[in-house]
Amino acid sequence: APVREITETTKAPDWTWYATGPGNGIQLSSGRLFIPCDHAEAGTKMFRSHAIWSDDGGATWAYGDPVGDKTNECQAVELKDGSVLMNMRCYEGKNLRAISKTTDGGATWGEVTLDEELIEPVCQASFIRYSGGPEDGEDILLFSNPASKKREQMTVKLSRDEGESWPVEKQVYPGPAAYSSLAVMPDNSVGLLYERGEKSPYETITFAKFPLEWLSEKETSETGEAR
Repeated sequence: APVREITETTKAPDWTWYATGPGNGIQLSSGRLFIPCDHAEAGTKMFRSHAIWSDDGGATWAYGDPVGDKTNECQAVELKDGSVLMNMRCYEGKNLRAISKTTDGGATWGEVTLDEELIEPVCQASFIRYSGGPEDGEDILLFSNPASKKREQMTVKLSRDEGESWPVEKQVYPGPAAYSSLAVMPDNSVGLLYERGEKSPYETITFAKFPLEWLSEKETSETGEAR
């Protein structure tokens, strides 16, 4: 297909910095293509998250209201009730992830709150729904980030109540780590691509693959990596 310019319908005139994700977009049960984004506004230079969407397979696009102040890189999951939960990097100075819900597909957003269970060093994170095969019936949320006030301790967390709590977690790597991306693999295992290193988080890009059951196991390998 030919390249098309869609800036006018996806970006307000006073937005300067602009980025998608980073991470994946999702398709809602309605068929809507939903892409988490973030931007900075001229004058205030305030970072805010927002979403863009398409209801016709990408032929036309629209954007919604900003989610809230001091939010930035973000990922979204559609909840079972049809609302969409946005999980965002936050600059409130409390080292916690910000969250907000939309009930109208991204046009407007509810109150932004901080998730006390999701510690962050003000960094990107990955947030996805895991829907396993019919043989296991799993339908849960997964989250990965450096679970620390520093960019270290890459960790994967699991929620069985649509993000209300995160009682299951497993450290994948104890050392310096930063951005990550979760994916459900064809065999229903979990894939995690992430930045890591010995002295800096940005020395290597590493891929870990593990069965969902590994998250609930108490033992880790000697290196602290997924097995």
